[in-house]
Amino acid sequence: MATTKISQHISYKESTHSDTATRRGIKNTPNETELKAMKKLAEKIFEPLRLYFNEPIKINSFYRSMALNKQIGGSKTSQHCKGEAIDLDGMNGISNKQLYDFIKNNLEFDQLIWEFGSDKNPDWVHVSYTITKTNRKQLLKAERKNGKSVYTLINSTNTPTKLTNNIAIVNVSTTLNVREKGSEKAKIIGKLKIKKKLI
Repeated sequence: MATTKISQHISYKESTHSDTATRRGIKNTPNETELKAMKKLAEKIFEPLRLYFNEPIKINSFYRSMALNKQIGGSKTSQHCKGEAIDLDGMNGISNKQLYDFIKNNLEFDQLIWEFGSDKNPDWVHVSYTITKTNRKQLLKAERKNGKSVYTLINSTNTPTKLTNNIAIVNVSTTLNVREKGSEKAKIIGKLKIKKKLI
């Protein structure tokens, strides 16, 4: 039997829709593993958001096949291609900042990205969730600089960091707890003090 729904409020058609794919005849069909990831993301991220705000939330992009992702110039490592990422827009008076803040403060996630916009409101919200490893709870902010998209990694206390070659350099104002996984409840395995580096 063909899949018709990803979750209570997400149809299969909505989760795989792409104007580019339709226009260019690109197949955008997830396999069973990708469908499983999509359903878990919907369960852990989208449905709690939908329940809390009790308003429709627009899905700009959910699943992308590798061919579609390449066509639109997406990252080669995009979690959209695994069914692990979704791009959202608030509707009916719900701002993207409200979506971002609710996810950040209440839900488990892998990456949460403030996508462009201003300091008051992002243009949209990108969030990912994975079932293949520990979710990192990474906060990032996307900005356009000199015609390029630049992503800045922000830690849980909103201390700006720079991400280069998968190494985060953190500006610590006091002491930063280093935990064994990406959760504020996880065991502390070390502390990073002022003027010290963690690689």
